[in-house]
Amino acid sequence: MTYSKAQIFNITLNILGVSMPLENANSNDNRAILLNNYYFLARDYVLKDFDWNFASTFKELSLVQNFDLIFGYKYCYDYPNDCICARDVFEKGDYRIQKYTVASLENGDRAIFTNVEHAVLRYTRRIDKEIYFGCEFSMALAHYLAALTSNVLTGSTQKGEAAYQKYRAILKRAKVLNAEEGINDVYDENTYIDARS
Repeated sequence: MTYSKAQIFNITLNILGVSMPLENANSNDNRAILLNNYYFLARDYVLKDFDWNFASTFKELSLVQNFDLIFGYKYCYDYPNDCICARDVFEKGDYRIQKYTVASLENGDRAIFTNVEHAVLRYTRRIDKEIYFGCEFSMALAHYLAALTSNVLTGSTQKGEAAYQKYRAILKRAKVLNAEEGINDVYDENTYIDARS
């Protein structure tokens, strides 16, 4: 199932006990205007707050020319435009995690510094279209939006605190569900045979 921005907004309102739904996420309704003011910030925050499978991607990095070495790193790479959070750096063809740091260049651009000569970055990318959001992410986003907007929408800080606590609980459960997708160890039949011998 896919989720629209209007559905996420209406779930947010329901969490806060506001029963009248929005028909359109971009309407002139004061509630829609307020939720839109926080939406992109909240979306990017929730993406960054957890290593969501659906937003994870890999990219070969491009070297930055003419940079000053920092912390003894040999190489400097461009920070991808759609990167919300850098997660791991690998040497191309060798996917052992390598040491790196994120810092700013003199011109203010973010960059990735590492000793890896041909670096590949695994990172959380910005997802602009709600149709790609999973149900856990949509619920987490709605609860985080509720936490941010509760005081203005309802006049209650308690509802916002409750929404934030539920947001944290959803993230905890999402970690379990995320871990169930994919495997880290490959089954080797020879290992099984050796163990029985």
